[in-house]
Amino acid sequence: MESIIKYTLLALFFFSKISADIIESDKLETVLNYLDTPNTLVIFDIDNTLARTITELGSDEWFCDLVDKKMAEGHDYITSIYYALPATFYAQFNIGLRPTEEVAAELIANLIDQKIPVMALTTRSIFVTERTMEQLENIGISFLIPSISQEDLVLQMPHPCFYRQSILFGGNNDKGEALITFFHWMNYFPTRVVFIDDKMKYLLAVEKALKHYNIEFVGIRYAGCDECVKNFDATKAEEQWNRLRHKKEQYS
Repeated sequence: MESIIKYTLLALFFFSKISADIIESDKLETVLNYLDTPNTLVIFDIDNTLARTITELGSDEWFCDLVDKKMAEGHDYITSIYYALPATFYAQFNIGLRPTEEVAAELIANLIDQKIPVMALTTRSIFVTERTMEQLENIGISFLIPSISQEDLVLQMPHPCFYRQSILFGGNNDKGEALITFFHWMNYFPTRVVFIDDKMKYLLAVEKALKHYNIEFVGIRYAGCDECVKNFDATKAEEQWNRLRHKKEQYS
């Protein structure tokens, strides 16, 4: 009985420690609370974390809705994603981004000025690299890890994975595995990673990957866009899609 209690307490301690490493916040500036460790790398997700499309169309929740509809038709998850990608790419090339918070660009610029490495880790595809760079430039956002090469890099992973100017385009790869593969290629291993993302599954994936490399992890589940996601209007998005395809409106 004593042994059972002992292992139960150990298990509770272990799991509470894991959960304590991931907090929830609706403010991007929360990352500033975790910069006290030297060699800290700050990582931002893009969609619904740093930025959103200016319409329902092209949003992350619109893409998820397209995928869900294909899965409801009987397709598997990966196949459903590939069904949804052509429309998603088309929308992205015609729709601009807006920052989720007014402080977004200034926050990142200040981190860079303080010599704090900062990058983006996104599930966006290699095929929208140029458009993503353009969208972010239009809202004044860029990233920099000063100690590593800024040359383009294609990572050898199950799905296309591409690095450009401190943005890792992971596509359909596991975010944690993509990040670790990137660290190995660059021979760059931070002491701490502070990662802010609106999706818990990606925080958990990165946390899991870093555990094997003795890299301290702080995950921030960004809640600033939760209401937008909750109130997604699929009918409105369909109307915007039809207008876009018929060139009756220009979104940029």
